[in-house]
Amino acid sequence: MNIHSASKIALVTGASQGLGLEIARLLVQRGYFVILNARDPKRLQMVERELGDNCLRFAADVTNTKFSERLKALMQKLKFGYLDLVIHSAGINHMGRISETKMENARQTFNINSCSVIALAQTTRTYLEAGSSPRFVYVSSVMQYAPMPGRSVYAASKAAGEQIATAWAVELRAEKSPIRVQIFRPAGIETAFHDNTPTDGHAPRSNVSRMSAAKAAGYVMQLIDSKKYDLAPGFKNKIVAFVAQHFTGFARWLLVRRAK
Repeated sequence: MNIHSASKIALVTGASQGLGLEIARLLVQRGYFVILNARDPKRLQMVERELGDNCLRFAADVTNTKFSERLKALMQKLKFGYLDLVIHSAGINHMGRISETKMENARQTFNINSCSVIALAQTTRTYLEAGSSPRFVYVSSVMQYAPMPGRSVYAASKAAGEQIATAWAVELRAEKSPIRVQIFRPAGIETAFHDNTPTDGHAPRSNVSRMSAAKAAGYVMQLIDSKKYDLAPGFKNKIVAFVAQHFTGFARWLLVRRAK
């Protein structure tokens, strides 16, 4: 662990695998000290060893009521008084038609994908406001525009998380906070995401703008380097979002065909 050589400090949730891991990797390469957060301590330990000295694992569930207390204790231990960047990349999948969905799984999906945005925002605001050009990035999904059949819970949870982040952005601006909230809205990413979550049924995987986690992480770097509010990577991704927003009848017809 090499805390004092880093110029900036970042917290990345969901950093044990997939997109979160690739984001953490690029941030370390850029000279950040990265706090790696996820729920699985064994995976985090492997990631910490892989990424080297400029990172530290922090195994904790952001939805747990003790998360804020534990993060504050860690920051005090490290003698960190600020954060420059927070990436909310933690998320779980859910597949299943409405008739198949179990309420406990739906609640868990909303808790991790949506309610955790509130918890992370509340916990990190003071640290971000003490940082340099602070950013809070929420990883949303193109499905918030066009929920696929069998993916309603996931789509709705991401839409809810994005609305929470957007409302927070407005509140921060009204309160003249320096924190810039940004939304990253990918489509299909090649990770274990589709396989690592208990679900209630079967649904087709997204085949829109599918890309590697490493490539998607590169787009996240583009976003934080910019003044943009949001970024939807990939040409097909942009087309899907445009059609869903402006040609709702046609988008619904396409979704019905897919459901059949």
